[in-house]
Amino acid sequence: MFKKYKQLRYTKNNNSFFLYLIYTAGTCVYVGETSNIFWRVTKHKAKCTAGSVIYLREYPEKETVLRLEKHYIRMLKPKFNSRYCQANQLELF
Repeated sequence: MFKKYKQLRYTKNNNSFFLYLIYTAGTCVYVGETSNIFWRVTKHKAKCTAGSVIYLREYPEKETVLRLEKHYIRMLKPKFNSRYCQANQLELF
């Protein structure tokens, strides 16, 4: 599953930012953002099963990705996310 992201691991001066959602058995289990999708997805092996699907989209601005990450975490409440799910949490935006 991770091989398709391998070509992105040595990207330097990356001006792209990725929002990714990990789904297992039709349920979102994690929402995240990164500028190096290969290394980040590789670190999430424990959150994935053989049937997991990773949806990702590339954006040119980090602020856009951070806002979307927050939105999807609050909306989907993935079991492996705790950020943005807690009451009285400090807001970045």
